[in-house]
Amino acid sequence: MASVADKHLSSERPGRHLRVVPDDAQSALWDSRELDRLARLRQLAVATDAPGDAIRLIDGAATADEAIELLTDAGFMPTEAESGEGLLSWFAPLLEPGSDQLQAEICGSEFIAELRRAAPPNLDVADVLGDIIEGFAAHRRSEALAMMRVLAAIGPAPVRTLAATAAAQMVSDGQADPPWAAGLGFPAVGRCFGYTDIYGEQRSMVITFRYGRKAHALVVLIDYLLGGGIKDCYVADYTESLRGQYQKLGGDPEIVFSDLDPREAHAILTRALVYEPCPVEPDQVEGVEACIELLRARVAVLPAAASAAPQADKSGLAASAGPKAAARKRPAGPKHIHRVKVTLRGAKPPIWRRFEVTSDTTLQRLHRVLQVGFEWQDYHLHVFDTVAGRYGIPDPDGELDIRNDANKKLSAVADWPGDRIRYTYDFGDWWELDIVVEAVLPAEAGLRYPRCTGGRRAAPPEDCGGVWGYADLLNILADPRHEEHQARLEWLGIQTAAEFDAGAFDCDVVNLDLAIMSRVLVKP
Repeated sequence: MASVADKHLSSERPGRHLRVVPDDAQSALWDSRELDRLARLRQLAVATDAPGDAIRLIDGAATADEAIELLTDAGFMPTEAESGEGLLSWFAPLLEPGSDQLQAEICGSEFIAELRRAAPPNLDVADVLGDIIEGFAAHRRSEALAMMRVLAAIGPAPVRTLAATAAAQMVSDGQADPPWAAGLGFPAVGRCFGYTDIYGEQRSMVITFRYGRKAHALVVLIDYLLGGGIKDCYVADYTESLRGQYQKLGGDPEIVFSDLDPREAHAILTRALVYEPCPVEPDQVEGVEACIELLRARVAVLPAAASAAPQADKSGLAASAGPKAAARKRPAGPKHIHRVKVTLRGAKPPIWRRFEVTSDTTLQRLHRVLQVGFEWQDYHLHVFDTVAGRYGIPDPDGELDIRNDANKKLSAVADWPGDRIRYTYDFGDWWELDIVVEAVLPAEAGLRYPRCTGGRRAAPPEDCGGVWGYADLLNILADPRHEEHQARLEWLGIQTAAEFDAGAFDCDVVNLDLAIMSRVLVKP
């Protein structure tokens, strides 16, 4: 779907001069409350890669006002009038017949993206938008009213009320709203669906909406290997053929297609928006920049779960508000199970397991499941890092703030798809397992839980030196001439390197070992 803003990006707008700072950031320079405005002006000039001649003009000026006048006269900075015309020109196409709500939202999202691209990293785009709204609030032009209506629907939360108030005043003063203003920002929510790869590395989602009879979709890609943020996002026309394409992809044995409840989609996207976007390809960068504000606005339209997603900290886990912070809770349901994907952090190629465990399983019991699944012997200490704190074998001195994992259930720390906790085992080798909740489902009749439903590659032997030590071990086993080759064979208790198959994994063997702790939740 071609976006309205394409017209603006492909043509020269008024005031499109070689400039020291973005047109839309000038209001920050003209703000009399700025401390040391001349120094600030120079800082912005350097941050936006202004030409040397422009820097010299600033250095030769006695005040910021004088510097701005010199820069404007030299053509490095547009006049205030030119800058205003350039901003209004973004919204002029929305006054053309046939413009609709979706076009208005895309236009606003791309307008904000352009501001964010132009502004230095330390300049909050919400502050810039606030200055723009205040500057145009008294205008009597249709483009200004279109701007206010769009920013009230699609702008960052701090500016929406300001824009809505300005728009209401313009209408009160006699201006006519564009036809698309009715219902703007409140599309009807339709189907939500998507797929994940069985390795838990990426998730693709399609969230459908409708304005009147016209349906469209937001297509979102989340990459958990790159931090769990938005990797790609774009708007697409929605037809049943799009859903058919996704279902067809689900026929791949490494892809899992699923329908999503809108509340579940809200929870997954809210969590993803906490993390930094992670686009890689140029078209992904362009898509995320252009659609991220639209995505935020649409996530707010989706029905929410009982409580909001917690914020993220630098470890990639959700940050708690304090030692007693709890995970988001879903309504209690009898005999539910958690499907979790467990991946050994840093292993290349990936080493992972998929388990189904009762939702009320304790972290202590989950620890035993993990030990079985990765063929470890529980010789060392372990800890779970969760939104509610750290759990493992209690620390008698209290210095590590580790509480008893026998007293905390999995559902209390990770109870929604996309929720994550981290398990660390052996504080010498430092094995780290990322545990991601893939689904919370009713238990199936006749099945025993916990159980392993999939996996890839053999787990590293205990005490082999962590991920890097395991890589060295494999290299040594592959080289019969290596001086440590024989010693490593003896350490592993095997005669030849062929007896250790790093690519082997047998789900049935794991389930035989889990049988001693498994039970049927629902009788057939």
